[in-house]
Parts: sequence; structure tokens; C-alpha cells
Amino acid sequence: MNWPASVHEDVKRNARTHDRLARGYDTKHAEIYNPLEQGRLEATIDDLLRLLQINSPEVLDFGAGTGNLTLKFARRGCRVTAADVSSRSLELLRSRVPSGRSVAVELLTGNRIPLADASFDIVATYSVLHHVPEYLQSIREMARVLRPGGLLYIDHEFNPAAWEPNESLRAYRELTKLSRLAHLRQLVNTGELFTSEFVKTAFIKAFVNRRYEREGDLHVWPDDHIEWDKVEATLREAGVVIVRSCDYLLFQPRGLVTAYRTYAGLCNDTRYVFARKGQG
Repeated sequence: MNWPASVHEDVKRNARTHDRLARGYDTKHAEIYNPLEQGRLEATIDDLLRLLQINSPEVLDFGAGTGNLTLKFARRGCRVTAADVSSRSLELLRSRVPSGRSVAVELLTGNRIPLADASFDIVATYSVLHHVPEYLQSIREMARVLRPGGLLYIDHEFNPAAWEPNESLRAYRELTKLSRLAHLRQLVNTGELFTSEFVKTAFIKAFVNRRYEREGDLHVWPDDHIEWDKVEATLREAGVVIVRSCDYLLFQPRGLVTAYRTYAGLCNDTRYVFARKGQG
């Protein structure tokens, strides 16, 4: 069909809008969207797929956001379902999928993943659990939709060492701390400073709840964080056993790579795990 020129212009304009919004998200989360962390993530996914040993596996990306995991799995020939609570994020993700790649989207609206039992060879989630009020229930759901023999992949969650006294970790955090001026510059660059949502967030944090975070960070406090012993117990109850657990220091791009490599040999604050579901 020969579409009118106005339709083509609308498509181009929407694509530009999606790209701008995605870049804004990526810029705000520089601790994720930097070459070192992205390279680590690519290598980890390759390890996961080698361990699974299935051609074109079916993958669920739980809490997919704008596609950090989804796009990597899709480029490797996986058939991916991207699930998220945000229809806007899923729209952005859909606009970024390369032609010829198999990606479906699923909007999450409650505590239950709206998909059948044993539907996926891999269920993956990255930097998501600390946003979920009942994160152990989410783990049960991810285990439910995982096929026997399949792998559950959880990444980018603080490990127990993040909350324990450690002079090296304290020094690294101090070295990479975002200054007030840098924070202000970031708010200007992303356009957040001029939004009603920023004003609302500032008001709530100042006068209502100092722990309020607009992006929904919940379990990121010394007295309220992801408890890995409970995660492991929940997995065992669901018949899923951790087969790899790796602790690493999350790279903060405000510091130099040379400094990071030094501190990475001294301390860590983040964990990823692979866990396999039993055959029955």
C-alpha cells in the first residue's frame, strides 16, 4: 500500500520521540548504560545461554523496561516476551526491536504473571526486584512460568556485602559520589528539573516520606533490602536451585576505570544468580 506522506512523517516523528525518551532514560541510568556494565551483561548472557544449551530458547524478560535485556536476547536469536508494568516503556521497547527479531510484549497489571505455567526456557530479570513490593511472590511467579530444566536469571541486586561495614566499599562510594552540581546538571540535561513530577517528588521527600523515589525504588535501605537467604529459600520451595552465584562491584561511571578495577579486587556490592528448575 502507498501510504500518504503525512503518515510517513508521523512515523518518523514518533520514532524520533521514542529515541529521545530512550536516550533520556539511558542517560539517567549511567550506572547501567555504560560500556563496562553493558559488556559484563553481554558476557553474562552468553554464559547463561551456553549453560542452557537450547537453540532459539523462549525467554521471558520480567520487568523489561526499555529493553536492556530483551534486545540482547533477541540479537542472539532468542524468542523473547518482554513484560513490564509500564505501557510507555513497552512502546519504547517495541520501537527499538530490530527488523526480523522475535519479540512480544506483555503488560503486567497485578501480582500474577498473565502467562501459562512452564512457558519459558529462561526467565530473566535485571534491576527489578528492589522495585517490587512483594518481590518473593514475583520470584514464585517466575519459577511457575519456567519450564523444567530451564534457567532463572536474576541480576543487578545489592548483595549482603552492600549493607555491611567495609572500608574499601565506603571509599569507592565516596570516590564516585554524585556532587550536587553534577546532579543538577543531570536534571537539566534529562529535562527532569522542569517537570511537575520532579516538583512532586521533591515535595514528598521533604515533607511526607524521605524514602519516596519516583521510579519506585523500595528495597534499597539498610533496614529494607533484598534478602538473599529468603530468595534462596523461596526458590528451593519452588523446586529451583541456584547453580551459579556471582558477587561483583557495580561500576559507577563517575569514577575512573583504573580505580574501579582496583576496588573491584577489594570489595563488591551487587549479585547475579543462575538457578535451574528441577525436572519434576
